[in-house]
Amino acid sequence: SPRNLVIRDGNDPDFLATALGTRLPTEVVVESPQPSQPAEHPVSLTTKILAILFFACCLLAITLPGCKSKSRPNFEATLSLPPGQPGLSETALTTELEARAEALGIVARASSGAPGDQRLTVRLRADDKEEALAHLDALCESGKISIRSVHDRTAFLLDVARDDPSQFPEDHEIRPHNLGQGESAKIEKLAISRSEIVNNSHVESAEAIRGKDHIVRISLTTNGGQLMRAATEKMRKGRSRLAIIYDERIISAPVVAEEIWSRLILEGFSSFEEAEALAAALNKPLSANLLIESLKPLARQAKKP
Repeated sequence: SPRNLVIRDGNDPDFLATALGTRLPTEVVVESPQPSQPAEHPVSLTTKILAILFFACCLLAITLPGCKSKSRPNFEATLSLPPGQPGLSETALTTELEARAEALGIVARASSGAPGDQRLTVRLRADDKEEALAHLDALCESGKISIRSVHDRTAFLLDVARDDPSQFPEDHEIRPHNLGQGESAKIEKLAISRSEIVNNSHVESAEAIRGKDHIVRISLTTNGGQLMRAATEKMRKGRSRLAIIYDERIISAPVVAEEIWSRLILEGFSSFEEAEALAAALNKPLSANLLIESLKPLARQAKKP
Protein backbone atom coordinates (compact mmCIF):
# COMPACT_ATOMS: atom_id res chain seq x y z
CA SER A 1 0.00 0.00 0.00
CA PRO A 2 1.20 3.53 -0.58
CA ARG A 3 3.10 5.09 2.25
CA ASN A 4 3.32 8.76 2.93
CA LEU A 5 6.87 9.92 3.46
CA VAL A 6 7.36 13.36 4.75
CA ILE A 7 10.56 14.90 3.47
CA ARG A 8 11.97 17.55 5.77
CA ASP A 9 14.83 19.89 5.13
CA GLY A 10 15.37 18.67 1.51
CA ASN A 11 15.98 14.93 2.18
CA ASP A 12 16.11 12.82 -1.05
CA PRO A 13 13.22 10.30 -1.29
CA ASP A 14 15.34 8.03 -3.58
CA PHE A 15 17.86 7.74 -0.82
CA LEU A 16 15.15 6.63 1.62
CA ALA A 17 13.82 4.03 -0.82
CA THR A 18 17.29 2.64 -1.38
CA ALA A 19 17.73 2.39 2.36
CA LEU A 20 14.52 0.38 2.57
CA GLY A 21 15.77 -2.05 -0.14
CA THR A 22 13.00 -1.39 -2.65
CA ARG A 23 11.30 1.41 -4.39
CA LEU A 24 7.75 1.46 -3.16
CA PRO A 25 5.00 3.47 -4.71
CA THR A 26 5.26 6.52 -2.69
CA GLU A 27 3.33 9.69 -2.37
CA VAL A 28 5.86 12.26 -1.42
CA VAL A 29 4.81 15.22 0.56
CA VAL A 30 7.45 17.90 0.75
CA GLU A 31 7.20 19.92 3.92
CA SER A 32 8.79 23.29 3.68
CA PRO A 33 10.90 24.38 6.58
CA GLN A 34 9.02 26.66 8.92
CA PRO A 35 10.36 30.16 9.05
CA SER A 36 12.33 30.63 12.22
CA GLN A 37 10.65 32.68 14.93
CA PRO A 38 12.54 35.68 16.14
CA ALA A 39 14.26 34.80 19.44
CA GLU A 40 12.82 36.44 22.53
CA HIS A 41 15.33 38.52 24.34
CA PRO A 42 15.51 37.41 27.99
CA VAL A 43 15.05 40.05 30.66
CA SER A 44 18.47 41.06 31.88
CA LEU A 45 19.53 40.38 35.47
CA THR A 46 19.98 44.10 36.08
CA THR A 47 16.38 44.78 35.06
CA LYS A 48 15.10 42.07 37.44
CA ILE A 49 17.13 43.46 40.32
CA LEU A 50 15.86 46.98 39.67
CA ALA A 51 12.27 45.71 39.61
CA ILE A 52 12.73 43.91 42.93
CA LEU A 53 14.28 47.01 44.52
CA PHE A 54 11.43 49.16 43.26
CA PHE A 55 8.87 46.76 44.75
CA ALA A 56 10.74 46.68 48.07
CA CYS A 57 10.84 50.48 48.26
CA CYS A 58 7.10 50.66 47.63
CA LEU A 59 6.46 48.08 50.34
CA LEU A 60 8.63 49.93 52.86
CA ALA A 61 6.90 53.21 52.07
CA ILE A 62 3.59 51.58 52.95
CA THR A 63 4.66 49.66 56.09
CA LEU A 64 7.15 52.00 57.77
CA PRO A 65 4.57 54.49 59.09
CA GLY A 66 2.69 51.63 60.74
CA CYS A 67 5.87 50.16 62.21
CA LYS A 68 6.84 53.54 63.60
CA SER A 69 3.48 53.97 65.32
CA LYS A 70 3.76 50.52 66.89
CA SER A 71 7.11 51.42 68.43
CA ARG A 72 5.93 54.75 69.82
CA PRO A 73 4.91 54.70 73.55
CA ASN A 74 1.22 55.31 74.16
CA PHE A 75 1.04 54.90 77.96
CA GLU A 76 2.81 56.67 80.80
CA ALA A 77 3.25 55.27 84.31
CA THR A 78 4.61 56.77 87.51
CA LEU A 79 6.58 54.43 89.79
CA SER A 80 7.58 55.25 93.35
CA LEU A 81 10.68 54.09 95.16
CA PRO A 82 10.39 52.50 98.61
CA PRO A 83 10.66 55.01 101.47
CA GLY A 84 13.54 55.00 103.89
CA GLN A 85 16.20 54.12 101.31
CA PRO A 86 17.83 57.44 100.41
CA GLY A 87 20.93 55.73 99.00
CA LEU A 88 19.08 54.27 96.01
CA SER A 89 20.23 55.51 92.62
CA GLU A 90 17.35 56.55 90.39
CA THR A 91 19.65 56.55 87.38
CA ALA A 92 20.65 52.95 88.08
CA LEU A 93 17.00 51.94 88.42
CA THR A 94 16.08 53.46 85.06
CA THR A 95 18.92 51.50 83.45
CA GLU A 96 17.76 48.30 85.18
CA LEU A 97 14.16 48.83 84.05
CA GLU A 98 15.15 49.37 80.43
CA ALA A 99 17.41 46.30 80.50
CA ARG A 100 14.54 44.19 81.81
CA ALA A 101 12.14 45.65 79.24
CA GLU A 102 14.56 44.68 76.47
CA ALA A 103 14.82 41.14 77.87
CA LEU A 104 11.02 40.84 77.88
CA GLY A 105 10.57 42.41 74.45
CA ILE A 106 8.61 45.36 75.86
CA VAL A 107 8.87 48.78 74.24
CA ALA A 108 9.56 51.05 77.23
CA ARG A 109 11.66 54.05 78.21
CA ALA A 110 12.35 55.05 81.81
CA SER A 111 13.42 58.42 83.21
CA SER A 112 14.01 59.82 86.68
CA GLY A 113 12.34 62.88 88.11
CA ALA A 114 13.76 65.74 90.10
CA PRO A 115 16.50 64.84 92.60
CA GLY A 116 14.95 63.50 95.80
CA ASP A 117 11.53 63.04 94.18
CA GLN A 118 11.77 59.24 94.64
CA ARG A 119 9.72 58.67 91.50
CA LEU A 120 10.37 57.27 88.04
CA THR A 121 8.42 57.81 84.82
CA VAL A 122 8.01 54.93 82.39
CA ARG A 123 6.58 55.37 78.91
CA LEU A 124 5.62 52.13 77.23
CA ARG A 125 3.76 50.67 74.28
CA ALA A 126 0.67 48.47 74.76
CA ASP A 127 -2.48 47.56 72.88
CA ASP A 128 -4.71 48.53 75.81
CA LYS A 129 -4.65 49.41 79.51
CA GLU A 130 -4.83 45.78 80.61
CA GLU A 131 -1.73 44.90 78.61
CA ALA A 132 0.02 48.03 79.89
CA LEU A 133 -0.62 46.92 83.49
CA ALA A 134 0.67 43.44 82.69
CA HIS A 135 3.84 44.97 81.23
CA LEU A 136 4.33 47.10 84.35
CA ASP A 137 3.84 44.10 86.64
CA ALA A 138 6.55 42.25 84.71
CA LEU A 139 8.87 45.26 84.80
CA CYS A 140 8.40 45.76 88.55
CA GLU A 141 8.51 42.05 89.42
CA SER A 142 10.71 41.54 92.46
CA GLY A 143 11.36 37.93 91.44
CA LYS A 144 12.45 36.79 94.90
CA ILE A 145 12.96 33.06 95.21
CA SER A 146 13.86 31.02 98.23
CA ILE A 147 14.49 27.29 98.31
CA ARG A 148 14.05 25.59 101.68
CA SER A 149 13.64 22.10 103.04
CA VAL A 150 10.27 20.61 104.02
CA HIS A 151 10.24 18.75 107.33
CA ASP A 152 9.94 14.98 106.79
CA ARG A 153 7.40 14.78 109.64
CA THR A 154 5.15 17.56 108.39
CA ALA A 155 1.94 15.69 109.26
CA PHE A 156 3.12 15.21 112.87
CA LEU A 157 4.15 18.87 113.20
CA LEU A 158 0.76 20.01 111.88
CA ASP A 159 -0.90 18.03 114.68
CA VAL A 160 1.49 19.59 117.18
CA ALA A 161 0.69 23.09 115.90
CA ARG A 162 -3.04 22.36 116.26
CA ASP A 163 -2.93 20.71 119.70
CA ASP A 164 -0.09 22.58 121.40
CA PRO A 165 1.42 25.44 119.35
CA SER A 166 4.06 26.08 122.01
CA GLN A 167 5.69 22.76 121.09
CA PHE A 168 6.05 23.66 117.44
CA PRO A 169 9.77 24.13 116.56
CA GLU A 170 10.75 27.78 116.22
CA ASP A 171 13.06 27.14 113.27
CA HIS A 172 10.10 26.03 111.12
CA GLU A 173 6.89 27.63 109.89
CA ILE A 174 3.67 26.43 108.26
CA ARG A 175 2.80 27.64 104.77
CA PRO A 176 0.06 26.64 102.32
CA HIS A 177 0.82 25.02 98.98
CA ASN A 178 -1.79 25.13 96.22
CA LEU A 179 -2.17 21.88 94.28
CA GLY A 180 -3.79 22.12 90.86
CA GLN A 181 -6.06 24.83 89.50
CA GLY A 182 -9.76 25.47 89.08
CA GLU A 183 -12.37 23.27 90.72
CA SER A 184 -9.89 20.44 91.33
CA ALA A 185 -7.50 22.71 93.24
CA LYS A 186 -6.49 21.60 96.72
CA ILE A 187 -4.40 23.14 99.45
CA GLU A 188 -1.85 21.27 101.53
CA LYS A 189 -0.01 22.70 104.49
CA LEU A 190 3.73 22.19 104.77
CA ALA A 191 6.11 22.67 107.67
CA ILE A 192 9.15 24.29 106.10
CA SER A 193 12.48 25.47 107.46
CA ARG A 194 12.91 29.20 108.08
CA SER A 195 16.50 29.06 106.84
CA GLU A 196 17.20 29.17 103.11
CA ILE A 197 19.33 26.74 101.17
CA VAL A 198 19.74 29.11 98.21
CA ASN A 199 18.11 32.36 97.06
CA ASN A 200 18.44 35.00 94.32
CA SER A 201 22.07 35.68 95.12
CA HIS A 202 22.96 32.10 94.12
CA VAL A 203 21.35 32.28 90.66
CA GLU A 204 23.70 32.54 87.70
CA SER A 205 21.08 32.51 84.93
CA ALA A 206 17.43 31.63 84.32
CA GLU A 207 15.47 30.65 81.22
CA ALA A 208 11.70 30.45 80.77
CA ILE A 209 10.54 27.53 78.60
CA ARG A 210 7.08 27.41 77.05
CA GLY A 211 5.21 24.11 77.08
CA LYS A 212 2.22 22.27 78.45
CA ASP A 213 3.63 23.03 81.90
CA HIS A 214 5.62 26.25 81.73
CA ILE A 215 8.91 26.03 83.60
CA VAL A 216 11.95 28.10 84.49
CA ARG A 217 15.35 26.42 84.22
CA ILE A 218 17.85 27.87 86.68
CA SER A 219 21.62 27.51 86.70
CA LEU A 220 23.22 28.10 90.09
CA THR A 221 26.55 29.72 90.83
CA THR A 222 29.42 27.55 92.04
CA ASN A 223 28.66 28.45 95.65
CA GLY A 224 24.93 27.89 95.13
CA GLY A 225 25.57 24.47 93.64
CA GLN A 226 27.74 23.49 96.59
CA LEU A 227 25.06 24.58 99.06
CA MET A 228 22.35 22.71 97.18
CA ARG A 229 24.40 19.55 96.95
CA ALA A 230 25.31 19.65 100.66
CA ALA A 231 21.61 20.00 101.58
CA THR A 232 20.18 17.38 99.24
CA GLU A 233 22.79 14.69 99.86
CA LYS A 234 21.54 14.45 103.46
CA MET A 235 17.88 14.13 102.46
CA ARG A 236 15.96 10.88 102.22
CA LYS A 237 15.71 10.17 98.52
CA GLY A 238 12.17 9.55 97.32
CA ARG A 239 10.64 11.04 100.48
CA SER A 240 12.20 14.37 101.48
CA ARG A 241 10.88 17.46 99.72
CA LEU A 242 11.98 20.97 98.86
CA ALA A 243 9.81 24.08 99.03
CA ILE A 244 10.30 26.48 96.11
CA ILE A 245 9.07 29.87 97.33
CA TYR A 246 8.45 32.60 94.78
CA ASP A 247 7.33 36.02 96.03
CA GLU A 248 6.33 34.57 99.40
CA ARG A 249 4.23 31.69 98.05
CA ILE A 250 5.15 28.06 97.52
CA ILE A 251 4.89 27.36 93.80
CA SER A 252 6.35 23.87 93.93
CA ALA A 253 7.28 21.24 96.50
CA PRO A 254 9.10 18.48 94.60
CA VAL A 255 10.31 15.21 96.10
CA VAL A 256 14.10 14.89 96.09
CA ALA A 257 15.01 11.86 93.98
CA GLU A 258 18.77 12.46 93.90
CA GLU A 259 21.42 14.97 94.83
CA ILE A 260 20.96 18.34 93.15
CA TRP A 261 24.07 20.10 91.96
CA SER A 262 23.95 23.21 89.83
CA ARG A 263 20.65 23.13 87.93
CA LEU A 264 17.05 23.47 89.05
CA ILE A 265 13.70 23.41 87.30
CA LEU A 266 10.89 25.53 88.74
CA GLU A 267 7.30 24.54 87.99
CA GLY A 268 3.85 25.70 89.06
CA PHE A 269 3.41 28.77 86.85
CA SER A 270 -0.10 29.62 85.69
CA SER A 271 1.12 31.14 82.40
CA PHE A 272 4.24 31.47 80.29
CA GLU A 273 4.22 35.24 80.95
CA GLU A 274 4.55 34.56 84.69
CA ALA A 275 7.50 32.20 84.09
CA GLU A 276 9.07 34.71 81.69
CA ALA A 277 8.70 37.54 84.23
CA LEU A 278 10.48 35.49 86.91
CA ALA A 279 13.31 34.56 84.54
CA ALA A 280 13.74 38.22 83.55
CA ALA A 281 13.69 39.28 87.20
CA LEU A 282 16.42 36.78 88.03
CA ASN A 283 18.55 37.69 85.02
CA LYS A 284 17.96 41.46 85.30
CA PRO A 285 17.33 42.16 89.00
CA LEU A 286 16.19 45.54 90.31
CA SER A 287 17.99 47.24 93.17
CA ALA A 288 14.65 48.15 94.80
CA ASN A 289 11.00 47.16 94.85
CA LEU A 290 8.96 49.65 92.82
CA LEU A 291 5.29 50.51 93.34
CA ILE A 292 2.94 51.52 90.53
CA GLU A 293 1.37 54.86 91.45
CA SER A 294 -0.49 55.75 88.27
CA LEU A 295 -1.03 54.79 84.65
CA LYS A 296 -2.53 56.97 81.95
CA PRO A 297 -2.74 56.90 78.14
CA LEU A 298 -0.72 59.45 76.23
CA ALA A 299 -2.57 61.89 74.01
CA ARG A 300 -2.29 61.14 70.32
CA GLN A 301 -0.05 63.53 68.45
CA ALA A 302 -1.74 65.49 65.67
CA LYS A 303 -0.47 64.68 62.21
CA LYS A 304 1.37 67.42 60.37
CA PRO A 305 -0.52 68.76 57.34
